[in-house]
Amino acid sequence: VPQDEQDIAGQWRTFVENNRLDAVVCIAAALRRGVLDEAEASRYQRPAVNLHQPWELSGLGQLHEAAQNADRLVCFGGD
Repeated sequence: VPQDEQDIAGQWRTFVENNRLDAVVCIAAALRRGVLDEAEASRYQRPAVNLHQPWELSGLGQLHEAAQNADRLVCFGGD
């Protein structure tokens, strides 16, 4: 990130780590955009990884389970 710009990714990482949150990325959306963790890079035989801790890929099953066990669900974005 250039010095005169905010490091948004770094700010998210700090927020997630400071608040001990799960940093889950939708695997379907990530793969469509070329975002890979080590397992998916290996699976698709790609030479590089561009998703690192604390972020982790997961499917809708994890979201569904979390929503069932939570008292609220907050979503950002969308139309």
